[in-house]
Amino acid sequence: MSKRLVKKHELQFLKRELQYLQEADVLTVEKSKEIQDLYGEEKRLSFTKTLLYVGSILIGAGILSFVASNWAEMGKLFKFLFILTLLIGCNLTGYLMEKHFPKTAKSFYYLGVIVFGAGIFLIGQMFHLGGDFRSAFYWWSLGIMPLAWVLKDKWILLAASIFMAIYIGDGAFIGGEMINFWVILWLIAIYLINDQIGFFRVTGFVLGILSLQFIWTVLIYFTDGIQEVEYIYGLVYLAIGVVLILFQGKIREVFVFLGHLVHCGAALLLSFEGSWPLDWAYIPFSIVYLLFVLYLIKKGSLVNIIILCIMIFRFYIDLSLEFLDKSVVFIIGGLILLGFGFYFEKQRKKGGSLYE
Repeated sequence: MSKRLVKKHELQFLKRELQYLQEADVLTVEKSKEIQDLYGEEKRLSFTKTLLYVGSILIGAGILSFVASNWAEMGKLFKFLFILTLLIGCNLTGYLMEKHFPKTAKSFYYLGVIVFGAGIFLIGQMFHLGGDFRSAFYWWSLGIMPLAWVLKDKWILLAASIFMAIYIGDGAFIGGEMINFWVILWLIAIYLINDQIGFFRVTGFVLGILSLQFIWTVLIYFTDGIQEVEYIYGLVYLAIGVVLILFQGKIREVFVFLGHLVHCGAALLLSFEGSWPLDWAYIPFSIVYLLFVLYLIKKGSLVNIIILCIMIFRFYIDLSLEFLDKSVVFIIGGLILLGFGFYFEKQRKKGGSLYE
């Protein structure tokens, strides 16, 4: 089981408390050590790392700028060998320095990642391979994933996830022309590697967005030619959001949080009259959804208090602009927001496990 990463001062506090519990004969030494082993210190970006990483990026940008400005004067064989030599050189230097200078070595690995991506674009241009430029991000992502796994590097894995998101944003997918089911395997690979290297929550969130993005392309593909499909998208994403929050405690917290965002966004879409084939359908849906949100609030979800505020404010703006003067709308709207803020703070001050 992977360790739960916490900040340095939180880990120190935990150790002091465990020491106190040992002295009070509440915990044995063995049990205290067992609890400590469940936690690890969250790594922070040091000043030295920042200098090295920024330096590697600047070097990469400088080399690429030099190559781009002299690209036309270079022969094809020289171009290819230059890129290949630079790529091998960066990774080999990182490997040789890894034992004694791990931070500097990592900066060379990052430089290699940049060179690899640039090489894909430049070689594609050199041999006139054609295709959409987003396809290059697909190969860039595939190429650096093994490196992220070997180095157990969260930033390279995050970059691979972002590049995959750019690829899925290709017009062929968004337009519903095709579905690349290989993406599913890559999403699974990203999750497994992220879980193995300590689960970086930012990568987890990007992975969630990637999955939602892929589902969007599937929906577009299968609803091509169907009129008035907004409610279908809304209901599908609403179901996804609800399923994610129902698995709270069994899945990562970042996915539960994403579930709240998804069901809120889907509900906002479905709360408008134009999203439904029947003009009146948005009214019963909105009522049922608000009751669902109130149920989640009763269970102790502060996030859904915010969602309730958003939904109420959305209907207030929609209705009041038709019947009230704008100045009155703004004043009442401000009072409503202040009331929401007061209620939110009051619930937080209750404390306890319900509103933790």
